[in-house]
Amino acid sequence: MKVRFTLIGETPLLMHWDNIEGSEIVKAWQKDPANKSRSVAGDDRSPPWTWQTYLYNDGERATMPLENVMGSLLYGGTQVIFKKNKTYKELSQSGLWSPTEHLEFTYGDDQTLDMADVLAMRDDDFAVQVKKCHDLGFRLFAKRARVGQAKHVRVRPRFEQWRVSGEMTVISPDLKFEVIEMIFNFAGRGGLGDWRPSSPRRPGVFGMFRSELKLVK
Repeated sequence: MKVRFTLIGETPLLMHWDNIEGSEIVKAWQKDPANKSRSVAGDDRSPPWTWQTYLYNDGERATMPLENVMGSLLYGGTQVIFKKNKTYKELSQSGLWSPTEHLEFTYGDDQTLDMADVLAMRDDDFAVQVKKCHDLGFRLFAKRARVGQAKHVRVRPRFEQWRVSGEMTVISPDLKFEVIEMIFNFAGRGGLGDWRPSSPRRPGVFGMFRSELKLVK
């Protein structure tokens, strides 16, 4: 049995990829003596393109990683009882399978975001990048966040209307379609991305969604 799904955003999505390679590139820029006068510790506007390293992507366009959706389903699985006091936590992971690493991500009026357009801004000042992102249909969301006794500036790519689409194979007989629907529905309450309701450190109202599921023969 296969299930095709579409996650439809009900609250804005904030992307924040834990991009190890991108983080190293940012650190190299900050340590470069030529950038000393422009480098501000704890500020995502330094360098002004830091936010670009937070965009989930497959190298060509913005996507939603499968692992993010699986993490959301893990939360959803903990909310549905399997039997006695056991939930669908484990089966939400072992009972569903997809061969893809990246899921289709669209925003606004069914737009896709090409990484070529994003990287073309790299040499622009932050204010210019803000305007160009607005022209592309999304926002750069800047917010002060307390870290210890200091306040850092965080910048996240923000999408007001968004969708994630994909397909999964159901490999556990204990996962009936009605159960999968419940797991997805609870997952939507937990959300995706940064400052989502299910975030263990910084819960917020972002990234919540509703799901449309269909069986595929």
